[in-house]
Amino acid sequence: MVLPFPIKGDHLLRELVPYVVATPANLPLLELQPFGLPTPSAHVIDPLRLESAVFLDLLHKLDGLTFGPEGMPMPKWVFYDCSELPGAIYGLARPAATVWPKVRSLFQIPADYAGLVPVSMYVAIPMPQPGMWFGHNLSSLAPVFRRLDLVPDLDLAGLGSLTKGLALKCFRVQQFWGATQWQSKALYIHAKFGPLALQTAYTPAHSEHETLTYGFRCTDGALRASMGDPGVQIARPPVDAWIDGRDVVRLKELQAQMERGEAWCIPQAPRPQADGMLVPIARWTTACS
Repeated sequence: MVLPFPIKGDHLLRELVPYVVATPANLPLLELQPFGLPTPSAHVIDPLRLESAVFLDLLHKLDGLTFGPEGMPMPKWVFYDCSELPGAIYGLARPAATVWPKVRSLFQIPADYAGLVPVSMYVAIPMPQPGMWFGHNLSSLAPVFRRLDLVPDLDLAGLGSLTKGLALKCFRVQQFWGATQWQSKALYIHAKFGPLALQTAYTPAHSEHETLTYGFRCTDGALRASMGDPGVQIARPPVDAWIDGRDVVRLKELQAQMERGEAWCIPQAPRPQADGMLVPIARWTTACS
């Protein structure tokens, strides 16, 4: 399977297969061939059916492996109530017969299971305005393998970006909203879509106050850029300052500036540091649109 434009993770599409989790009511609203990449009907998972139980358990374990070390794994009821039922999940998987032995152990895959094993997923939830979605969860085995010092026979570089780009196309997203932490390495992926319009910089409504809320217009160009298409160029404003996400005083100052009506964005990817990373911010200009 290939896409009609070059991407950095094209090797992944030769080894992995797409899947979708959606209810029968939501499924007709999705594009099951994002950028021409077909999702086989056998890979469409209905969360309302008993036969989906093992696969959904594996998805929940993928979430735990990704976010457990950060202290934010989803309880299973939240995964159903806030992901599988109202929204949709798109990801890439491998048949159980070809999955890596160490992954089989990590996931505790039943010996008689012959279905798909998810190696990535993107979860999004539709918002009241048509075409507007909230990104709930991006999970990938790539950082899990790095953390556990495991080396699979497949280079998983680019898996998260590829999954999110295809997912947003599958969900027919026009305007995207998301929330993440200032020190989250997921920002490296999110910034690939273009400048991120900040809506909050310090968010007490979230259990992690050092959370930022952001959005971007979801165009084919933004999606292709996120997946590494060298033919797409994204306009980005110059950086005005760099934020340490652990500097609560600075985050509160930026939040106060935004509440006074100032518009800010994250124009590009963070800059890694020995003990974390710095996140760039810029005044919102026409170059951000």
